[in-house]
Amino acid sequence: MRTKHIAGLALLGLLWASHAFAWSFAVCGDSRDDRDGIFPQILSAVDNSDMEFLLHTGDMVNRESPGEWELYREATARFRKPLRVVIGNHELYGGGTPGKFAERFGLPGASWSFTHKDAHFAMVDNAKGTFPDNTLAWLDRDLAAHPKGKDGITTLIVAMHVPPSTEGMRPHGTRNDYQEQSAKLLAILKRHGVDAVLSGHEHMQYIENWDGVLMLISGGAGAPLAPFQTYGYYRIDVENGKVRESFRRILPVKKIR
Repeated sequence: MRTKHIAGLALLGLLWASHAFAWSFAVCGDSRDDRDGIFPQILSAVDNSDMEFLLHTGDMVNRESPGEWELYREATARFRKPLRVVIGNHELYGGGTPGKFAERFGLPGASWSFTHKDAHFAMVDNAKGTFPDNTLAWLDRDLAAHPKGKDGITTLIVAMHVPPSTEGMRPHGTRNDYQEQSAKLLAILKRHGVDAVLSGHEHMQYIENWDGVLMLISGGAGAPLAPFQTYGYYRIDVENGKVRESFRRILPVKKIR
């Protein structure tokens, strides 16, 4: 019995070392102009759950201004979990820049990355509606430096504000070369075995299998919705290299009173 107990502990240790336990996080985007009390409800739901952090896909404010950012700070002041952020196009309005955004959040740049347990996340700045070659080169290098199988990494996730151009999605406000550059992006994602791309911008909830890569849009955190769409966020479950998404609807405050 003692031998079996020791073997069980050893297996448990190996699983812990490889981060093989299931865990989850939340993703939402486009919380600007929130007149229906959506974003505070998302923050509360995530804070009071087993989800380990919230990934915001951009457009936290309507424009770069002290008043707008003060509203954002007030909304997030009591949030106890990490809040990972992507720059959106509205963060550039009114004199905003990628540099100002990075400085505001203490980031090394508007494109940045982090590793959480067995997943590596690359946050891509495409807020100007383009994938510049130097940004794609940065992504390629970052993913190459954090391959699956190294340091316990089993899952690769890329996040950005504007969704890539795919067979089912043609995002608005992009440059003329966006479809061509999106194809270059897809080649990078497939070369490194990226599991999911998370984005916002379109003020909708959308899922697509983009040639083997999960493409998810979560753009309903408070900004005016596209027709026939609902407010809410996605829960993302990660378990040993597998990613599963489930939508969580949020009702406007006036409808739940």
